[in-house]
Amino acid sequence: MQSTPLSAADLRQKLNLLSTAEQDVVIEQLRQKTYDGSMMEFGRPALEMAKALLPLATAYSIAPISGFQVGAIAIGASGQLYLGANMEFVGVPLSASLHAEQSAVLNAWMHGESRIEALVISEAPCGHCRQFLWELSKAAQLKIVVGEQTTNLPELFPLPFGKPRQTGEGLLDSPPIALQPLRPITGDAAQRALEAAQQSYAPYTQTPAGVFIECTNGSSFAGRTAESIAFNPTVPALTCALNQRNLSHSRNEPIGTCTHAKLATSPSSQSEFSESVLSRLTHVAITTVLMEPRYS
Repeated sequence: MQSTPLSAADLRQKLNLLSTAEQDVVIEQLRQKTYDGSMMEFGRPALEMAKALLPLATAYSIAPISGFQVGAIAIGASGQLYLGANMEFVGVPLSASLHAEQSAVLNAWMHGESRIEALVISEAPCGHCRQFLWELSKAAQLKIVVGEQTTNLPELFPLPFGKPRQTGEGLLDSPPIALQPLRPITGDAAQRALEAAQQSYAPYTQTPAGVFIECTNGSSFAGRTAESIAFNPTVPALTCALNQRNLSHSRNEPIGTCTHAKLATSPSSQSEFSESVLSRLTHVAITTVLMEPRYS
């Protein structure tokens, strides 16, 4: 899952809908070693800026199987923009792929955004993504922008599977899950993986999981489970973490360690999936942290 770094000329071509001064601001953010897939401090309306940045988001796509690159940008209630792009993994089932819409929503979620007002996408969302978006609280109010057409989720998805999620119970705004390790934790990575698991969205199986990966340059990325009532659109914790890595300044840095926090007993497991996907990216073994529900 290696990508080709964009040159300064490539970046300006992707940003050609912006003025030179605006391009300079965006490129400066992208060049920071702390860049994490979000964009801020722009002088035009968020929707207008998101449309202008869509070619940049698409450039983060990794599609070695389909060759079909898709970009998306989530506009948070905070006004911040969150990039997203599809990811495919060679050598594993196609169901391991992450769609651009999922990528942008997860990016917003990992940044602590509690509500998304609009999703700007380079292609119309597939049924898989429409079902995934139904996990957002008040999803019926979500605006979907493709090209010059603006619609909403109910128009695209008139007969969704599952009841609508209300405020405080959706993907972005559900409360933490009370978990504790089976054994005392030693080391920051194990603690970070556990903390990621506690922020999982797992209302249908009660099977949270957290992943913490560290790259050889010292950068690190957490990921957590994001369930869908339809199960198949569910995003595993490792995929969530790899998405954050892909959207960052360290997207091409080798993975040095991976820690996976999971329940000791559960109806489903992400272990085999994580091992299979990670083995295509690195020879690093996964360190497992077992946990259990914490009852007050």
